[in-house]
Amino acid sequence: MKKQLIYAGMQSDSRGFSIWILSFSLLLLGAGLLMILRLRPGYIEYMTVKDLISRAAAEHDARTDIIPDLGTRPAKLLTTHQINNTTIQDIRIYGERGVIVIDANYENRFSLVWILDGVMKFDDLTVETGPAGRT
Repeated sequence: MKKQLIYAGMQSDSRGFSIWILSFSLLLLGAGLLMILRLRPGYIEYMTVKDLISRAAAEHDARTDIIPDLGTRPAKLLTTHQINNTTIQDIRIYGERGVIVIDANYENRFSLVWILDGVMKFDDLTVETGPAGRT
């Protein structure tokens, strides 16, 4: 039986984390957490704006309300829900093909880290109401 010489620190079957792998793993975890924390407020605001626009379109009565009346309802809802990135000037309301269209598509720009910025583009916030009444 031959004796094997094993030098300290020269084993080939070492197991576990080294300090570099642990540091890199913590860095990735921190970057992922930072991204989630930066994206969450914009996404929650988007969901709120989507709900408000849908609610304003559903409550619109084409027989009695005119297009400017439809513009005041989302403005009040945006103010009530404290939506800051989207204003009533960003929302376009117009008649097209016999229906009233509410177009609230917008972009949200935010700071990620240091000189890096992020952009969230929400382009599915177009809602059609019933037939257009008076204009």
